[in-house]
Amino acid sequence: MAETRLQSNLKIAGDFFLACLSSLADLLLSALRTVLYITPNRGARRPLENLMLKRLTGVLVVLMFCSNLQAETWDEPWHRDVVAKAETFGLYEVVTASPGRVVLKEVRHLAGAATGPNVEVNGFYDSEIQSVSSVNGVRISESGLRFEGAGSRYYLFLKKASGGTWRIASPTTGFAAVRPDGKVVATFRISIHQALVDSTTYELTQTCIFRKLHGEDCSPDISKYILTQLSTEPAVMSANAAPEQVDRFFTQHAALETAYMIGYAVDRDILSKYLRDSVFHTQISAVRALRASDSKERNAMLMAFVIDDSRNLLARVFAVLMIREVGATELKDQVRAYIPNAPATKVGLGMNIMDPRVGTKFPETLKEALQKLVDEWK
Repeated sequence: MAETRLQSNLKIAGDFFLACLSSLADLLLSALRTVLYITPNRGARRPLENLMLKRLTGVLVVLMFCSNLQAETWDEPWHRDVVAKAETFGLYEVVTASPGRVVLKEVRHLAGAATGPNVEVNGFYDSEIQSVSSVNGVRISESGLRFEGAGSRYYLFLKKASGGTWRIASPTTGFAAVRPDGKVVATFRISIHQALVDSTTYELTQTCIFRKLHGEDCSPDISKYILTQLSTEPAVMSANAAPEQVDRFFTQHAALETAYMIGYAVDRDILSKYLRDSVFHTQISAVRALRASDSKERNAMLMAFVIDDSRNLLARVFAVLMIREVGATELKDQVRAYIPNAPATKVGLGMNIMDPRVGTKFPETLKEALQKLVDEWK
């Protein structure tokens, strides 16, 4: 899988960084031992001073070498932006693949402009590089194309480039791999939070999302799909969750996130049970789906979620982002009054420091999200 290649490259960079730290620690420890030995042994002072000088020189060399190690990161686009900026959506099969160029043949066109039977992908249309990695002055790029070899299948959101070529959104999004068992590694929110769904579900939801975001109507089957998935109780998730519960979790995630992106109003009573669920991913999806609600209480419900300490902090940050999206300025006084009591605990999207998507822009705390909202409303 492409993710395995990414993890391998990140491990190499991580091992190199740890090696730098280890070498630096050893040299500093050696220098310290030399200093401790010099003090009571003045007769050995001259040779040991020379030894210490050599070791301290080694410290400087390691620092200079390690300082050239930088992490390449980018601001990962959200799925709604990926789809909105794409010009076509379809299923493709890899013919040849390399980090700089991938040639594919069309299996099925699903929405948007026609690409023709063969496409060449050679770059990205929505990837903002935040930093560039290098080792000892030599650039190490993570921003290449990550596709498996011939015969691998991917759903692609493509945007036309010059010379008849095409681009995907970023090195880590704008595509969905089809596994050998037919399941699709799908993105509905952002590539950091992925779901595993069947191809029928993926094509129905993603085609509808594409059409809606491009001002078109989509299949009426989407309404039945959303209602069917959300009419049951939220999936019961744990480290030992049953396979059927995991499948339900993913399909409910797909239904809620699709409702958000296409502006489908889920019944308030149905949505409430997902807002109350204990799983933070479910809370996030429910908050985003609430943004599409036509209920008169929508904005008040979003604010109530923000100040509810029983809800997940990350989900509460998402609720602030939804308040911003709907422009609920009538909540200004409530937001301002709550800021002094808002938690300043750091939240994150789930990336570790070695993930190149760590450059994704997102509020670090609930307090910060609220303050930015008030500042925008001034």
